Amino acid sequence: MKDLMVKKKIILNLTEDWFFVSHFLGRALDAKKSGYEVYISCNEKKSRKYIEGNGIKFFSLPLDRRGTNPIYEFYILLKYFYIFNKIKPDIVHNVGPKPIIYGSIIAKLLKIKSVINAPIGMGFVFTSSSIKAKLLKQFLLFLFGFTLNNHHGKNKKNRVIFENSDDMNFFINAKIVRVNEAILIRGAGIEIDEKIIKKNKKNKIIKIALVARMLKDKGIYEYVEAARILKNKNIKCRFLLIGDIDKKNPTSLEKSILEEWNSQEIIEWLGWVDNVKEILLKTDILCLPSYREGLPKSLLEGAAIGLPLVTCNTVGCREVVQDGVNGYLVPIKESKKLALAIQKLIENKELRVKMGKESLRIAKTEFSSEIINSQTISLYDEL
Repeated sequence: MKDLMVKKKIILNLTEDWFFVSHFLGRALDAKKSGYEVYISCNEKKSRKYIEGNGIKFFSLPLDRRGTNPIYEFYILLKYFYIFNKIKPDIVHNVGPKPIIYGSIIAKLLKIKSVINAPIGMGFVFTSSSIKAKLLKQFLLFLFGFTLNNHHGKNKKNRVIFENSDDMNFFINAKIVRVNEAILIRGAGIEIDEKIIKKNKKNKIIKIALVARMLKDKGIYEYVEAARILKNKNIKCRFLLIGDIDKKNPTSLEKSILEEWNSQEIIEWLGWVDNVKEILLKTDILCLPSYREGLPKSLLEGAAIGLPLVTCNTVGCREVVQDGVNGYLVPIKESKKLALAIQKLIENKELRVKMGKESLRIAKTEFSSEIINSQTISLYDEL
């Protein structure tokens, strides 16, 4: 039993504060309830006060996800050294490529007891066919071979968390991660409140929603093309795009393109929305034609309120959707097949209801916050 008189310290190292709130806040709060003292280091945007209001100590770290300036990157390395040396954490939990590489190096230098690494957020590197992406992928895998396949923790109890089985098997087969150190914890978990779930949709015109950052890799172009196809067939429906651009991502769409689509009434771009759930409760179908994911939070959000899902048969997405059961899996970059899958659901209310119920069942039994948080805290306790 944990000695509550001397709290164990955990620091989570990520890139963005909004991502922490979206994907890790629940786990961090459960860790606090379990007797841990929790810290976070990441970019400071607009969520610091909210995070600190939940009793989590915040260290601002101006990490540039795309930065390559060696002087600036060395400065970030020194910042990690300062933060870790000041906190003296028992467990360092790194999330994403740069936090993994820098956090693991400093953890070894300071002889911190245990290190957890979670290699997520590599969509562009793994999906793009550009020479730059291919070179970056090889360089990253080389660095991961050093940081993930070495014992950086003083007590030799390190773990690597994967969100999906495809990624875990890839890293194990590439001998980047040892099989006994790989852990599968599927995503961020999702809160399920059956009291707010609508039993029957009453939209006269069916609403389809895509929730994501406005990135090419999320299948935005294919989604818009599917909307065009269905509207050219005179099928009455509304296509919503929910999410903001991301200037730091090389595949981000230009705001002008989204505004043009909006003005042409092909889609309705809502931009950043604070309470996505309120919109999804008034939606009939959730769509995410992404090229690759860790484990997509938006699909979980749709499943948790009983929506049928349409996504791509690719890494991460197929963890949530069982083809023909709670939705449809279509090939990546196939607008016509995407449109056809959406059309089937638009034209069949009974199918939407049936698949929506299966989505809710899958969310409850496999992806609830209670399950994901418990797995994470158990890992902390073990280390």
